[in-house]
Amino acid sequence: MHTASPEPNILLTCKLHVPHRGRQLVSRDSLIDALGAGRAHKVTLVDAPAGSGKTTLLAQWAVEEQGHARFAWLSLETSDNDPVRFWTYVVATLQQAEPDLAGEASRLLQARADLTEVVLPTLLNELTGVEGDLVLVLDDYHLIGARVVHEQMAFFIDHMPPTLRLVLATRSDPPLPLARLRARGNLLEIRASELRFPEAEADQLLNGIISLDLATEQVSFLCERTQACAAGLYLAALSLAGRRDAAGFISGFAGYNRHIVDYLSAEVLDGQPVRLRTFLLRTSVLERLSVPLCDAVLQTSDSATVLEQIERANLFLVPLDSSRRAYRYHHLFGDLLRSELARTEPDLVPELHQRAARWFRDEGLLDNAIRHLVAGCDFEGAAEFIAAKWGAEFNRGRLATVSSWLDLLPERMVTEDARLCLARAWLALDLRRLAAAGMWIARAEAAAAARGADGESMPARMAHVRALHRLKLGDVATAVDLAGLAISLDVGDFSPGRPAAYCVYGAALFWSGDEAGARAALGRAAELADEVDNQAARTYALGYLAVMAVQRGRSSEAEGLIRDATGGDRDAAVGEHFVDMMTSLATDKVLIQRGEVELADRAAHRAVVLAQRGGGHLEVVNALVARSEVLRWLGDPKSAQDCTDEARSILEGCPDPGVARELIAAAPRRTGVDPLPGSAEPSPAEQLTSKELEVLRLLSTQLSRREIAAHLYVSINTVKTHQRAVFRKLAVTDRAGAAARARALGIL
Repeated sequence: MHTASPEPNILLTCKLHVPHRGRQLVSRDSLIDALGAGRAHKVTLVDAPAGSGKTTLLAQWAVEEQGHARFAWLSLETSDNDPVRFWTYVVATLQQAEPDLAGEASRLLQARADLTEVVLPTLLNELTGVEGDLVLVLDDYHLIGARVVHEQMAFFIDHMPPTLRLVLATRSDPPLPLARLRARGNLLEIRASELRFPEAEADQLLNGIISLDLATEQVSFLCERTQACAAGLYLAALSLAGRRDAAGFISGFAGYNRHIVDYLSAEVLDGQPVRLRTFLLRTSVLERLSVPLCDAVLQTSDSATVLEQIERANLFLVPLDSSRRAYRYHHLFGDLLRSELARTEPDLVPELHQRAARWFRDEGLLDNAIRHLVAGCDFEGAAEFIAAKWGAEFNRGRLATVSSWLDLLPERMVTEDARLCLARAWLALDLRRLAAAGMWIARAEAAAAARGADGESMPARMAHVRALHRLKLGDVATAVDLAGLAISLDVGDFSPGRPAAYCVYGAALFWSGDEAGARAALGRAAELADEVDNQAARTYALGYLAVMAVQRGRSSEAEGLIRDATGGDRDAAVGEHFVDMMTSLATDKVLIQRGEVELADRAAHRAVVLAQRGGGHLEVVNALVARSEVLRWLGDPKSAQDCTDEARSILEGCPDPGVARELIAAAPRRTGVDPLPGSAEPSPAEQLTSKELEVLRLLSTQLSRREIAAHLYVSINTVKTHQRAVFRKLAVTDRAGAAARARALGIL
């Protein structure tokens, strides 16, 4: 349950364009032909070290293929290891190539749907409907180290439609099913050996395009010394341009003990005017360059002119779009610049990063701002920024991003800051890692006691997270007390905020048996959620209210609440965040009353899956018991028994399960399981719902089932379902027996 973030979900659009290469230096015709001929392969792997010309080759191919295929290009970076962020960018770049594509997948991403089970199948289905060839290029894929992203990519590859082709540019083999793809003929591989320049192409570069007038043996020597890699040859060309004694220069570095690329890079840098060299070095702290960002970091106003000069000089500046609003340095050249900056102006490096951080902060680019603060050794500033802003990414489902921010800080700085400990606790709670959540809550309490309250809202924050933790553990009475305290205090602008606090309070009251109090609290939660556009809290609250409505026999009211929770334009049981579990459970109960048992089973199964994804123990128990009842109706007593046994096992570990114990107590009559020790089996009268009692009273009359349905304004199938439930609970087989048994029990 999370508040909506006030910050926009900003995407760096420069990541979504084919890098612009300007004038083409050398046409790699044989490689272009190989790429074009690889349409039959699902995946193309371009795997070679930095400086091999991977990006240049693919950018040239994209230009050559215009009119034959559309290209979706994504330049990856380290922060894309968050799976939600990764797929958000993949969807965005696909939409750049095909604007009408992936609308539903994008909506599901924003709704925090499960990536593997929901978002990716939806995206793949939408891709299947695309006409014509589409190429998805993921550049710098070696920067992705998250195992979950690789697993999702493997799933994506396995189910890609034939019109989509995936191209990975990387410095190392990714942990994807390459062997299987290779064995099935679905993998085209271009490696460092293929990317090396043949002497004819090297001669074209050095003599034909740059006009160095080198002898054949000099070209051969340069190919040997640079291993014919694109960056090495290009650096050699830049170093030799304008020199009168090319032969002397070449012989001068023949026996140099450093790597030739390092040597040539230094030569190129040393040959630049002081003003240009200073610009190159000081802007090397930036992964991507733009005029306003460079102006801010260098505290100048002429960055546009200098960037144009660097580009004209062909100094390894890569335009990231055709409008030249964003650039980056070639990776090898950027590494050299950063090393030289650290050697010549080490004291300036932290200040440059801090200036960049301020610019990114003002632009709302949280991840970049935090990483520059850390790179500038401003850990205290980074900690303050994370403490204030983690909720924005958390609300978008980017839990890995928040976790990675906290990982950037010294561990002691996190454990001694109650606000950051609470961030860790919320991460653990959202992932249903309840033991870890308890540990971080304890650390937060210790940090708050040691340092004093971090703002007036800290007591409310602490009560809120402790209440949710105790509720998820199944400690109802404690959760009620803590949640009641949380809503009485000022939580300030802390995420997840007041709507979520009221959700916890209402759910705790529900499990305590105070249904009236629960309805009031959850109604307030829905109102507050509407005010701040907190869809997750709203869905959670309405789901509980729908369950309570159907339990009171108010199916129409429940259906209205379900429609409100889901938007009313799709199946009520399709929500994929764990807050949708109660909506799915209410859907199950409504469908049971209609006699639509198979559909009810789908809804009950989804309720179990969602509850296990992030709900509390009692919510899992509730869903399992509901599923067991449906399975019994479907004639699968073994599976019904398994659900009940699992629910029993979970419930036995709950400190104070409240009224959840009654769910298991009622289960023996459904599944033949003995009640828990100390639990009282409810009487048949107590087992009957209010709607079943209404049907029972009418069954004792001469009305037909169709007439009963008309009298109650329900379908005949609903009457049949209630009749079966009445017969089962009263242990009778016909209407006369039901009437007699009801009179004997004092029900009629």
